[in-house]
Amino acid sequence: MNRLLALLLSAFISTALLMDSSQAQSTPAPGSAPVSQQNSDLVAGRAAFAAGKYDDAAARFRAVLAKEPGSVAAQVALVRTLLSQEKLQEAVDLAGKYLAATPNAAPLHTSMAEVHFRRAEMSAAESDFRSAIRLDPTDTQAYLGLAKLVGALGYHGKAYQLLVTARDLAPDDPDVQRQWIRFLPRSSRIPAMEKLLAENKDGQSDLTGLREYLAFLKGATADRKTHPCSLAKPVERTQTDLTPLLLDAQRLRGWGLNVKLNDHVSKFLLDTGASGIYMGRKQAEKAGVARIYDEHASGIGDQGQVTGYYGYVDRLQVGELEFHDCIVEVSDKKSIVEEEGLIGADVFSNYIVNLDFRERRMRLEPLPKRPGDAEVAKSLNSEGDDAAISDASAAAENKSEDAPAIINIRTYIPRHPPQDRYRAPEMKEWSAVYRFGHELLLPTRINDLNNKLFLIDTGAFNTTFSTTLAVELGKMHRDYDTEVRGISGKVAKIYSTKDADMVFGHLKQRVEDPVTFDLSSISRDAGTEVSGIIGFRVLNLMDVQIDYRDNLVNFEYDPMKLGP
Repeated sequence: MNRLLALLLSAFISTALLMDSSQAQSTPAPGSAPVSQQNSDLVAGRAAFAAGKYDDAAARFRAVLAKEPGSVAAQVALVRTLLSQEKLQEAVDLAGKYLAATPNAAPLHTSMAEVHFRRAEMSAAESDFRSAIRLDPTDTQAYLGLAKLVGALGYHGKAYQLLVTARDLAPDDPDVQRQWIRFLPRSSRIPAMEKLLAENKDGQSDLTGLREYLAFLKGATADRKTHPCSLAKPVERTQTDLTPLLLDAQRLRGWGLNVKLNDHVSKFLLDTGASGIYMGRKQAEKAGVARIYDEHASGIGDQGQVTGYYGYVDRLQVGELEFHDCIVEVSDKKSIVEEEGLIGADVFSNYIVNLDFRERRMRLEPLPKRPGDAEVAKSLNSEGDDAAISDASAAAENKSEDAPAIINIRTYIPRHPPQDRYRAPEMKEWSAVYRFGHELLLPTRINDLNNKLFLIDTGAFNTTFSTTLAVELGKMHRDYDTEVRGISGKVAKIYSTKDADMVFGHLKQRVEDPVTFDLSSISRDAGTEVSGIIGFRVLNLMDVQIDYRDNLVNFEYDPMKLGP
């Protein structure tokens, strides 16, 4: 996906740490001492947190609490700092302790909800967000957090209404304004971001992602208004052959699609765990991709970020679908995980994506039409920059050319607000997933452990457990024979854990000696705990259907179908 917009949208807790203490402690703790706005440790801690100096921030907040144990502002700040440090257990322990001592403090319910959200305890997170709002209907952070949660489950209309409430309460809050930028027509985003950054030039909020996305947009639109990646001619439904990609002469690595960029054809791995179109430098040079903006990408692997750039192609063709004016991502490496490139299934998010692995084809079918829906021109989501909205009508608005360039972000109302997910009658048995950008996280039961979130990833060869999950299961040991590589190179430490039963959708799968390694980078990117990956070896046994708009997936297993 477009990692820059992901950075822009992912953080929703930073501003609370930079408020003055009267805002952060909107519901005073009975009997607690007030926190002075001039408290040097609190002020210094907020500044350290905004700068990403979490150790210093934690020390400052602990110093405040040593003097004033009842300071709700410092308690909230410390818990959020621990989350940023990935000290999850300490964050859980302290958040629970503080909330038990002061159960009527709305900010403590909000911080407890954020802890639950990070641990993928979604029901508990929703309960605490709603408790915070009941206790204090002006708690902006609770509205932002709840909007992120319900939006991840596909209730985009409900998330939108929560964001409207947050903006009504705090129209000048940088976090609130940052959430609204994605609703603006793309031609209006640059002036809105420039204005927001100018108003916060003293660094009172963590707006790094916003600055990077602004730089990207300026580079991407330097020679034209937009890059809509629009369909050259209407195609309501189509199918395309899948090409086998091999690990060696005997083993299938995955399935690929022939992608024509300008006049050059490449074979890209079809990857539900990736987003947009991502290729190596060699393929980009052959296709004549025009460089427009430098970037750094990261993924699975322990060798750091990969340098590269965003590029522009005049024509992009997959099967009978031909698109014009598209942006793609390019790595400075010659290849991507030993492939010519990756194409994320979310590229086709304006269709229902049917991955019929047994028949070796990808079928694209119309999304179910919701009551009152207007027809929307199809486009290829080669950037993924509207993925957070996940709504075709809103995406169309973002690409409109008739909107004014200057929009007041504090009052703007989109013509096509997002809608809640729609489950068509024929999809009543499909499974709901949490969607964070391009990542589809499926609630999964492992043995007797319920509601673990697993990434659906055809680009990962093996089904994988996180080390955190392996510890919960009881045992893990080093595996020196297995090698795992990703965008960021080779994974340094691989483990195995004991056999486990995995239940997802309507299926049950026995996983023997599951590959195990640290998935914390994926969890940080998503903002919630990712306990594992459902990889190609399992997904290749079935047909997979994905409705990105409505956060729904379906798995069909037919033992009578034969295939590689």
